[in-house]
Amino acid sequence: MQLRHLKTFVAVASDLNITRAAERIHLAQSSVSEQIQSLEADLNAPLFDRTGRKLKLTEAGQRLLDHAHDLLARTEEARAAVAAATNTTAGTLAIGGLETLCASYLPPLLAHFGAAHPAVRLQLKSAGSGELRSGVKSGALDISFAFGEPPQTPELKHEVVAEEELVVALPAGHRLAGQVTVGPSDLRTEPFLVTEQGCVYRQMFETAFAQDGIRPRIALELGSIAAIQKLVAEGAGCALIPRVAASGDGRIVTLPWTGDNSQVPVSMIWHGGRGKRPAVRLFLEAARQQFKPGDARPRRATPFR
Repeated sequence: MQLRHLKTFVAVASDLNITRAAERIHLAQSSVSEQIQSLEADLNAPLFDRTGRKLKLTEAGQRLLDHAHDLLARTEEARAAVAAATNTTAGTLAIGGLETLCASYLPPLLAHFGAAHPAVRLQLKSAGSGELRSGVKSGALDISFAFGEPPQTPELKHEVVAEEELVVALPAGHRLAGQVTVGPSDLRTEPFLVTEQGCVYRQMFETAFAQDGIRPRIALELGSIAAIQKLVAEGAGCALIPRVAASGDGRIVTLPWTGDNSQVPVSMIWHGGRGKRPAVRLFLEAARQQFKPGDARPRRATPFR
């Protein structure tokens, strides 16, 4: 059983979609299929049920997945032990983040860490908050970054490394565009553009207007911040977003939000059982020291034990 085949199996088992798994691990779909078939031949058991429209794990596949993460983690530990004997830090680090953070916050941190530890291979994946937590929990990701503070779980630790200012995005010709700041009472009659229920950006909106008894009308629900900002530019409504997510479109004005919860935390999440790996430990410390993107206000917090 080859380790690269096992890594590919874990990627497919996580996504239950060969196309998405191939994109995530940077392989052609044909290569992913060939590696899965080779692993099945080696184990003499089908790992996926391919009869339906959706890929499913067989019982044998589920049992392999139960062991796969531990096997891969032990492999990384072995690499780290060998690297420690030669006074180098090596291995692979899979980092995840919300798309906004991957595009703005994380590149400087990854570049700095990569220059300081060239033997560590870095991988970056963009995903939603729920998928990021699941990835850290399963071992598909070593560390992830997201807005907000995640729910407490026994196996996951998190630490707030920064706070990002919330702003209201308005069309450039809006009646409030000339103000210095904007608060709930200014927006009671304004149509708002929001993301779908369950999204972290939607949660920011719901939380911001929860305590004042003022809730603007929701005009549209959209699937992305980029789509929301394009519609703001067209005059379809306003939006509440983190400043770092604001586009540079000249047709949009962003004003600081002065209501409750005017800032949103940026959290770093990792698995407590894997946090002692040298590469993980060094990356966590690098993030604490270097994570100062944009106008965010870094804040040190004690991680959950």
